[in-house]
Amino acid sequence: MAGKKKPAPRPRPEGPKKASRPLTHDDVMQASVRIDPDLRRRSQLLWDDRSQPTRGPKPGLSPHDVVQAAMQIADEDGLAAVTMHAVAARLGFTTMAIYRYFPNKETLFDAIVDAGIGRPPHPAEPRGSWRTEVARWAHAERAMLCARPWLAELPFVATPHGPNWLSWLEAVALPLSRTGLAAADLGQMISIIDGYTRGASDTSISLARARARGISEREWAAAVGADLGRAIGDPRFPAFAAVLTSPSDGRPRTMEESFDFGLQRVLDGIELYVKSEKARRARTTRRARDAKS
Repeated sequence: MAGKKKPAPRPRPEGPKKASRPLTHDDVMQASVRIDPDLRRRSQLLWDDRSQPTRGPKPGLSPHDVVQAAMQIADEDGLAAVTMHAVAARLGFTTMAIYRYFPNKETLFDAIVDAGIGRPPHPAEPRGSWRTEVARWAHAERAMLCARPWLAELPFVATPHGPNWLSWLEAVALPLSRTGLAAADLGQMISIIDGYTRGASDTSISLARARARGISEREWAAAVGADLGRAIGDPRFPAFAAVLTSPSDGRPRTMEESFDFGLQRVLDGIELYVKSEKARRARTTRRARDAKS
């Protein structure tokens, strides 16, 4: 006779889980040493010099040709239209010729994103105040994003960052470094300015994408206005409806003016913080000096 089955052991109650430590800026910087192998390879391809050697027969295709063709397709039909086959067809080559330089679509996208971002504007001469130069940088980034609306179609996932992207960060870090803020604070300010610029450019990017699809500015504005107008009379959105129906104090701001208005408020906050940090350091210095006397 078969023996009775032993009852399955009861699971032990789990103790309280330790709260995970919040991710810090240092964690992000240190993560570069343990980057995913696939991302490391993609990053290496993005930073490698893929130019052809000067000796020997000149090839009929170059990585630059591939990237330019892919960007043209994205400019015309959006990012979804960029495929290895479509790029090869535009260049008059086989798809295998594209794979010679870009092993998959992800590496091609990495390259066209960095090329699409381009280089930041050269510093103005004579050099202006940190605030003037940061505002100029933000307007330039906004113009770049609107010129390449397909950049906004990319999901925010772990991707390599190329030399052009770092050039933009360098261009805004230089004037901000003249404020005298600590390095950690400077990193935060760069994120704030870049975050505002991207977020406040969404409407203009949406308009640019509509224009690329043959939608007129009036048609786009009518569609957006109709959606916003749904708040009026709806009891779920009283505060926003009041904003929409309040009489204007003067001429409505253009999208460019609205962007600059918000940007100046961001810079007001940074300037206020810079002054408060200088005052705090002065107080600390005085206290240290008084303690020694």
